[in-house]
Amino acid sequence: MMSDALTTPVVHLLKAGVLYQGDTPLIWEQILAQQAAIGDYLGVIGLDVVVDRAEGYAYVRQQDTEDRDDGTAVPRLVTRHRLSFPVSLMLVLLRGRLADSDAGSGDPRQVLTREDLVEMVRGFLPPRGNEAQLIDQIDAHIKKLVDLKVLRPTKQTTAAYEVRRHLKALVDAQVLNDFNDLLATYRSAASPAAKDDV
Repeated sequence: MMSDALTTPVVHLLKAGVLYQGDTPLIWEQILAQQAAIGDYLGVIGLDVVVDRAEGYAYVRQQDTEDRDDGTAVPRLVTRHRLSFPVSLMLVLLRGRLADSDAGSGDPRQVLTREDLVEMVRGFLPPRGNEAQLIDQIDAHIKKLVDLKVLRPTKQTTAAYEVRRHLKALVDAQVLNDFNDLLATYRSAASPAAKDDV
C-alpha cells in the first residue's frame, strides 16, 4: 500500500508527463524528499522516475526489460509517440538552439517567437507553391510540440514559446552530433563546388 507521502507526487508525475520545479515547487520538494521510495513504487509497475535536479524537472519513463532485476517483460504503460520527419527535425533544431543558448548566455530560458520557429525550419522543408500552406503546416508542427510539452506558449501578447528543458533528455548530445554531421554532409553534397566536381 502506498503511503500518503507518496500519493501526491506519484499522481502528479503520472498525470503531468513532465513536472517542472518552477511550475509546482511544493510537489518538486516532495519528489526530491521521496525519490527513492517513488522509484521503488513505480518500479513494481515497470516504470522509472527520472529526476534532473540541475535542470529542475522530473518525469516517468518505461523500464527496458534488460534493466529489470527479474528480466520479465512488463506491458507498456507509457505511450510512445510516432513523430513525423518535420516534428523530429524541429526537435533536433530546438535542441541545437538550446545548446547554443546554454553556451552563450546565462539565461536558462529559451524563448522563440512563432516567426523564429518558422524561419528555423523553413529551409529544411520542401518548397510549396503556396506560402500560406507552408506556414499552416509549420503551425501544425508547432502545435504538436506544444502537445508534447516541448514548447510552452508564453503569456506574451505575441505568439512566443518557451523551449522546455526536458528536451535535453529527449534529444541527447549524441543525437545532436549525429544530426550535425549528417547536415554537414548534406550541405557539402549540395554545394556548387561539389556539383562542379561531378
